[in-house]
Amino acid sequence: MSGRLQRMQQIISLLREHYGDEPRQGDEKPDPFKTLIGCVLSQRTRDRNAVKAAEALFKAAERPEDVLRLGGDRLRRLIRCLGFYNQKSRYITGICEALLKEFGGRVPDKREQLLKLPGVGPKTADVVLSYAFNRPAIAVDVHVGTVAKRLGLVDDGAAPEAVKKTLEALVPPEECRLVDRGFVRLGKEYCRSRAPRCRECFLNSLCDYPEHGRGEGRSARTLRA
Repeated sequence: MSGRLQRMQQIISLLREHYGDEPRQGDEKPDPFKTLIGCVLSQRTRDRNAVKAAEALFKAAERPEDVLRLGGDRLRRLIRCLGFYNQKSRYITGICEALLKEFGGRVPDKREQLLKLPGVGPKTADVVLSYAFNRPAIAVDVHVGTVAKRLGLVDDGAAPEAVKKTLEALVPPEECRLVDRGFVRLGKEYCRSRAPRCRECFLNSLCDYPEHGRGEGRSARTLRA
């Protein structure tokens, strides 16, 4: 673990140098409801469509009771630009009903409670905890998982929950957001699943992924010590 911890410290420094500081825990106070619904809207869809749908929906409704008053047909029309909009409409309706029935209309701030809401998985729950409630959490999506594995921070076969626990043990709480956002950006810009831009990546000196320099990096055994 000590080798990985040192590696993580170097990565954090390079992420900050390349991407700049991200808002730290406590610097932002976004609306928990809009954060939650926005995450559901963004699942399996393009970012620009998720933003468009969120803007349309929140212009028409800002609270759970407002969303339910829209009715299913209008809700679907508002988010029709999304992939899986029918399914997401059902999730959003179910979330709003649960929030009003079980939590007095408020979004819960406990992971186990969030995970019981329709359409809410570990990634969405962790995003809400981090950005809406300023809790130190790393939301593991495909980008975060891929980057963490290729950098040798976690084992290749690690499941998302194992990736999350390992990263959160390596990252200081106040740096979780920097690592979370940084790994997502890195995955989109450099560490892509196909045709990764290894030679151009600003973390290539710390990476052992086979494509990096065609074996010029250090051995995976060394990285995982």
